Amino acid sequence: MNLSMSLPITPPLKLTGLTKRYGNAAVVDGLDLELAPGRCHGLLGPNGAGKTTTLRLALGLIEADAGTVELLGHRLPEQADQARARVGVVPQMDNLDPDFTVRENLQIYGRYFGIGKREMAARIPALLDFAGLGAKAGAPIATLSGGMKRRLTLAAPWSTTLTW
Repeated sequence: MNLSMSLPITPPLKLTGLTKRYGNAAVVDGLDLELAPGRCHGLLGPNGAGKTTTLRLALGLIEADAGTVELLGHRLPEQADQARARVGVVPQMDNLDPDFTVRENLQIYGRYFGIGKREMAARIPALLDFAGLGAKAGAPIATLSGGMKRRLTLAAPWSTTLTW
């Protein structure tokens, strides 16, 4: 199994003139942003700066009042489903089930998306390798460091999108 992916030639995310208003307040006002392929990006700012709204716009979860969004070559909101199928988001707070092990969390995530038990079991070794958690497959979530939890949270969506 090969987890390597070719990097897109086009920007993975391009926002042009993006605007979102709630009443008279412009939460996002004419934002232009283009992310470079192959880089890790963060969205930082004070409370109320529009970070969550920008992320929701960029994922096609809400519609912009003005401007355009292109995510992985897909125009949003028209092609939001195709774009979101290829995106992994690591939230500030993880959604891992503390009652299960690392392996069990991956199995359950796969089930949410209709991946059979056998097929998911075949994918898990590569996902654990991808996340650098091979030695922690049977570990309870509570024993993982914060960084390990983030890596597991990042690996889980790949269980549904990788071609094997």
